[in-house]
Amino acid sequence: MESLQEAKKCIAEANNICIIPSQTNEPESLTSALALFYTLKELHKNVNPIMEDLPEKLSFLTPSLDFISSPKNFVISIPRAQADVSQIYYEKNEDNLKIYLTLDKGTLKKDQIYFYFSEAKPDLVITLGIQDFQKELEGKLDSFGFLLGCPIINIDNNEQPFGETQGKNKKFGTVNIIENTSLSEIVLGLITSIDENVIKKNIANCLLSGLIMYYKNFTSIKTNDQVFKISSDLIKKGANHQEIIDNIYKTNPIELHFLQKIFQNLKSTDSNNTSFSILDSDDFQYFSEKEAESTVEKIKTMGMQGDLLVLWKSHTSPKMVKGFFCSKKPHLLNKIADNQAGTTKDGWVFLEINETDIDLAKNKILHLINMASN
Repeated sequence: MESLQEAKKCIAEANNICIIPSQTNEPESLTSALALFYTLKELHKNVNPIMEDLPEKLSFLTPSLDFISSPKNFVISIPRAQADVSQIYYEKNEDNLKIYLTLDKGTLKKDQIYFYFSEAKPDLVITLGIQDFQKELEGKLDSFGFLLGCPIINIDNNEQPFGETQGKNKKFGTVNIIENTSLSEIVLGLITSIDENVIKKNIANCLLSGLIMYYKNFTSIKTNDQVFKISSDLIKKGANHQEIIDNIYKTNPIELHFLQKIFQNLKSTDSNNTSFSILDSDDFQYFSEKEAESTVEKIKTMGMQGDLLVLWKSHTSPKMVKGFFCSKKPHLLNKIADNQAGTTKDGWVFLEINETDIDLAKNKILHLINMASN
């Protein structure tokens, strides 16, 4: 494929590389980013992964801080309003470095000189699962403005937002690799085009983790023979399937208690195929979207059929009712999301309802579901 060859050439010519996974298409974009990170380190590149904290379930894939090296520039900044520097020179010996400034006008005091680190402009940026690079950087230009103008390899699986029919990738890259498959498979294709022998255990673990999450532990209808073959090959290269499963699907005591309460309080509506669980206690008052996402993932692996609404009381300020709604019906999810100003995800939507009475909140959402179903 031409785009793979172009990407391979860009990587070969670059030394300082930034990798940016999507923060909304996680976690597969994160595992793919880590696979690329380890690969590029094997190729002796300076690699800087730009990502927020990894989910706890992926911590077993995380490199140590000693393994992450990003080039830094040390900057000395002097406001010209204070002094106009006409000459700069330095003396360097075995013991120290002295920098001399000749002032054309003005005076300088120690508290008027600023010192800070600045990221070196990378030779290449690789994005994963990001559909609009400009939008991704909105509000972050103070920290990541140094990325603007860099060549970009844009890797995306062209997954449409749930229920939509048009692809959203803006094709903002110098090279765009956009395919209708998992990010892990795309990244594996890129890695093998560079050097198949570079894949070690840590890289194989990251790629297999991504496949397991994308294909829902291979229970998804999208799973095919090729996916099983790739997984088998990754295991042969050192990926530990059991370790991955234990980490991705592990349940801590709080999550287990949450799941138990959901099923203990599960009821069904008479009008449509919707189940609901109302947790009218203070046990989960600090639960947020993060806990909801983890729970939804586990419920999906149980093969639960029909729609599911779960609500609990939140003691945030102002007080409200939080919850999630799962469905395989895109129009239903979009209806609930639009009404609650939420965002549809992979078959579910997180809810924040401006009600203090959990029963009123339940009736409101069930009414919406009923109206959208008719």
